[in-house]
Amino acid sequence: MYDGARLRHPLKRIGERGAGKWQRVSWEEGLREVADRIIDALTTDGPGSITWDPGTANTGGCNGIGTLRAAHLLDTPVLDVNADVGDHHPGAQITVGKITYSSSMDDLFHSDLILIWGGNPIYTQIPNAHFITEARYNGAHVVAIAPDYNASATRADAWIPVNVGTDAALGLALAQTIVSENLHDARFIREQTDLPLLVRSDTRKFLRGSDLERGGRDDQFYFFDTVTGRPQPVNRKTLALGERVPALEGDFRIETVQGSVTVTPAFTLLRRQLEAYTPESAARITGVDPGVVRDLARRIAKARAATFLTQSTFSKFYHGLEMERCQILVLTLCGQIGRKGSGITGFPTLTASGIDAVSAAPGSMSPKLGAFLLQTKAMPRALKAKFEGMTDEMIAYGLMREFYRSGNLVASNLLWHHVGLGDLYESSARVDPAMKREFSAFLEDAYREGWQIRPSTARPRVFLEVGGNILRRVRGYDRLYERFISQLDLLVTLDWRMSNTALHSDYVFPAAGWYEKDDLTWATALAPYAHVVSRAVPPLGESKSDWAFNALLMKTIQERAKARGIREFTDRAGRSRRLDEIFDEFSFRGRFDEHGEEKMMEELMSMIDNLGGISWQEIKRKGFARYTGLGTQFLNLGNATDIEAKESITANTWHTGKKQPWPTLTRRIQFYIDHPFFLEQGEQLPVHKDSPTIGGDYPLRLTGAHTRWSIHASWRDESHLLRLQRGEPEIHISKPDAARRGIGDGDRVRVFNDVGSFEIMAKVLPNLRPGQVIVYHAWEPFQFRDGRSYATATASPINPLQLAGGYFHLQPLPFAGTPGPSDRDTRVEVARLAAA
Repeated sequence: MYDGARLRHPLKRIGERGAGKWQRVSWEEGLREVADRIIDALTTDGPGSITWDPGTANTGGCNGIGTLRAAHLLDTPVLDVNADVGDHHPGAQITVGKITYSSSMDDLFHSDLILIWGGNPIYTQIPNAHFITEARYNGAHVVAIAPDYNASATRADAWIPVNVGTDAALGLALAQTIVSENLHDARFIREQTDLPLLVRSDTRKFLRGSDLERGGRDDQFYFFDTVTGRPQPVNRKTLALGERVPALEGDFRIETVQGSVTVTPAFTLLRRQLEAYTPESAARITGVDPGVVRDLARRIAKARAATFLTQSTFSKFYHGLEMERCQILVLTLCGQIGRKGSGITGFPTLTASGIDAVSAAPGSMSPKLGAFLLQTKAMPRALKAKFEGMTDEMIAYGLMREFYRSGNLVASNLLWHHVGLGDLYESSARVDPAMKREFSAFLEDAYREGWQIRPSTARPRVFLEVGGNILRRVRGYDRLYERFISQLDLLVTLDWRMSNTALHSDYVFPAAGWYEKDDLTWATALAPYAHVVSRAVPPLGESKSDWAFNALLMKTIQERAKARGIREFTDRAGRSRRLDEIFDEFSFRGRFDEHGEEKMMEELMSMIDNLGGISWQEIKRKGFARYTGLGTQFLNLGNATDIEAKESITANTWHTGKKQPWPTLTRRIQFYIDHPFFLEQGEQLPVHKDSPTIGGDYPLRLTGAHTRWSIHASWRDESHLLRLQRGEPEIHISKPDAARRGIGDGDRVRVFNDVGSFEIMAKVLPNLRPGQVIVYHAWEPFQFRDGRSYATATASPINPLQLAGGYFHLQPLPFAGTPGPSDRDTRVEVARLAAA
């Protein structure tokens, strides 16, 4: 709280950006100059020239809402950062139509098999890690799958070392064993998945209603019913099959409006594809012994309840979506989803529901009434969708897709591509041998078809960093600075510490720390409790809460607009909006001014619909409250389960128990994707593809890991925590690789490839497999020589499949459906530097 990096006063840059030359200014002076620049941008280049980055530090109550409300009133885009940080789980979105689902950690006590695969929770979930060891004491068999012998592997019964980037091949070998040994759960597959659905052999597309009758539905699918001996339409409103028994095997000849065609269940196509992934064949890719694969496959299939603890690792691989698809495939084949102790973790989210609309509520009435008014406007569309068989989950996602199309959010990586990182993101065509055309052709298809939202063409003028750190977070941040940040008229940062982005800003405003403001945190189903952030001490120096910053900024914009005689501006839709009343609108006609943080929290708590009606004063006194339900918040609904008192949370029971359809095109867990992009790339079914040579043809594979000693970059330079480590950035390298290069422990080394280079300390370890090097995340660039971190060597090409859209569940919405980076498995070389 009192570290030397803590910001205490507003600062104005007086030298070159990044030179560290500052002048202390008052809040009034700083905000007045910022407000004038914002007004200039609004009235010349328009709202599209201004962008906000809420980062990952925004909370779930008044402070986060304050930022979103300010951006909404100015009609300025907000970055959708989840794909930017690589937590967007594209494989989950493709397969189950959502990414936010998770059981609570105490559900592990119902598991007898736990696979830690794609994460290191002993490091990254410190408060929850005890559930893993306690489940093991309770009789669960714990298996860790990772290239390196990490901290979580030390707490497991078995460690399966797998070659970097080959997890999809391992998953397919498990699936091949399960299917070939007839260990799969046919009943579950028939009911819950698309694998019984018929696929045309001529087009490789699903058989649809439009194939069987003119004017038929394109979203009506069919299976071959073994009871009636003919194709039957899939029930779009329930997963229950009744007396029908879909065929999983065979080839059938049927008549369509185009003539006679052969159709085959997707399961048959899957079985045929799996023939290439016997454990022996996969071993040449993964390095995992065939006997180990067969033993694990049998354990998963025969377990009472098997669960995979996976985090956001695979999202960051170029072919990571296939790794996620294969993980879900293995569990689905065995019916290990949607019952106590089973399943897989997506992006875990469970947060306060019922308050999101406050950010856009009209200021002429109370937040509660204004939010209700907005919700009633959506009711006709929701009722129509309900009548058509949509679930609450599908309806919520549909509404959020509409919101996304309005341009209120912008996909971070598409913006970075637009403003200058195209050479990095488009390098996929140079390194991916499966691509027969340039990345730009895929991107233009996606823009032309409306599958992805093209960023504003307005000249970037102002960037407001209010909870993030783009000059650390963005891969290729050095190029982003040269091609985007340096062209801005104004870069403003609100932070409690001098981050790398703050260091390069024009104005820096000090934010209140976590124990200096009142709010409600963002939470997950892993530990299903809402936690209070309460003001234990006054804000340090002149620091202010996020709510106060936004309120004062809106107040100053209103004052300056009046003083300059500027009454209104034109928004992106061509409508006029008032600038001379913008603070009145923001503050709900003065009800919640810059001092109204706690008053706003009282209002919000009265609106939250999934905390049992607890008041702000009650939860503030207690410190936490258990969630009583999912509420109506769209991310929460992905958990698809009822929350019961004194029971663990088990995700996706609405689908398996209540037979509610999954939010995919086929309304089932969907493994066959007949989208044009997937067919073009040969990925209509889950496959393994070798990682491309990102960064060039170099011998070492650079992967990342989540630091134990910080929450992202927040405490990465904190002196006490640095003493628990080497005190500076380090690269982990295996003993054989180090010896081959004459590198000793503690040596300074240069890491380089065709994209860039950086200098770092070598940490020589015995727990890494040769060929892999690791840099733990979140180091600030200013902790590296010349301000060049590992992110300067990560090209992060975009996989074009992540641009796919127009396919019901493959459409952008907040948190999902937009392309993410692929920095894992970047190729590098490491060379020892001569002693200074």
